[in-house]
Amino acid sequence: MTTTMCEEQPSMIRDDPAGRYEPYDFSKPAQLGREHARRLEAGFESFARQWSSQLTAKIRLRSHISLLSVDLLPYAEYADALPSTTSMVQGVSGDDALIVQFGLDAALLWVSQMMGSRTQEMPDARPLTPIELALVTNLLGDTLEHLGQSLGAAIGPDIAFGGIHYSPQFLQIVSTGDAVIVARYTMRLGDVETTASVMLPAASVIARLDETGAESVSEYHPDTMLAQMQQTPLELALRLAPLSIGAGDVLKLAVGDLITLPHPETRPFDLVADDIPVASAIAGSAGSRLACTITTLHEETH
Repeated sequence: MTTTMCEEQPSMIRDDPAGRYEPYDFSKPAQLGREHARRLEAGFESFARQWSSQLTAKIRLRSHISLLSVDLLPYAEYADALPSTTSMVQGVSGDDALIVQFGLDAALLWVSQMMGSRTQEMPDARPLTPIELALVTNLLGDTLEHLGQSLGAAIGPDIAFGGIHYSPQFLQIVSTGDAVIVARYTMRLGDVETTASVMLPAASVIARLDETGAESVSEYHPDTMLAQMQQTPLELALRLAPLSIGAGDVLKLAVGDLITLPHPETRPFDLVADDIPVASAIAGSAGSRLACTITTLHEETH
C-alpha cells in the first residue's frame, strides 16, 4: 500500500485570524444598541427635514439637509475631525451641553441671502461680525427648538442658546475621552454642498432612552407636519402652452424672428408650482405691477 503525498495548495492554507480582523480599540466606547440607534436616527432625520424647511423659508434659498450617519465615539475623535475653524453652536438643556456645527462659509452665505443678495457662491470663511452674529443667532433660536422637538425625550425640548465658538480645540464641553453621539449631515444650499453635524453627550442621552423604553423619540403630530408644509415656499409662474421645435431651428434663431405659439388668445395661462399646474389664470395688472386673476382651480391638486 502506497501513500501519495500532495503539496498543499495556497488556497487551502487557512487565513491568519490576526490578519483578517482589526485589533479592538478599547479607547472607543461600545456601539449603540439597535433600538437606541433606530430611535436616534428617526429623531435626527426629523430634525433634518425641519431644519431644511426653516432655512428655505428664512434665507429664501432652497435648502436640503440629509442625514449621513449616527455614530458613538470619543469627544476627542469628533473634535479632531472638524476643521480648525468652524461654527460650533453650543446648546444647553438642563445639565447637558450639545453642539450644532456647520461651516463658517455656510453661515456667511445665510447672512448674505438674508441681506438680499442672490449669489449662491460660498464666501471665504472668516469670523462673524457683530451684525452677522446677531442675524445667525436669531436664526439658530428656531434651529435649537426644532432639534429639541425632534429628539424629544432623548435630550429634552427646551434647549437654550449658549453661544457660538470657532475653534473645536478650545470648546471642550465634555472630557476628551467621554463618549458622544454624533450625527453627520450633508447640507445643500442652492447649487453648493457642505456638511454639518450635531453632537450630544452619550451618557445622559442613553439613560433617557432607557427610561422612556419603547416610546418614540419624537411623537407624530399631524398639525405640526401640516403647519410645516403650509410654510414651505413655492415658486409660482404663469405658463403658455409649450412649443416643440428642432434643435437646429433654435440654433438658427435671430433677433426679429417671429415664433407662433400654440396658445389660443382666449385661453387662460397655466399657473404652475414646481412645474405642476395648479390653476388657470388671466394676466392683468395691479398698480405698476403685473398680476393674474385665478379663473379655475385644478381639482386634482387639492
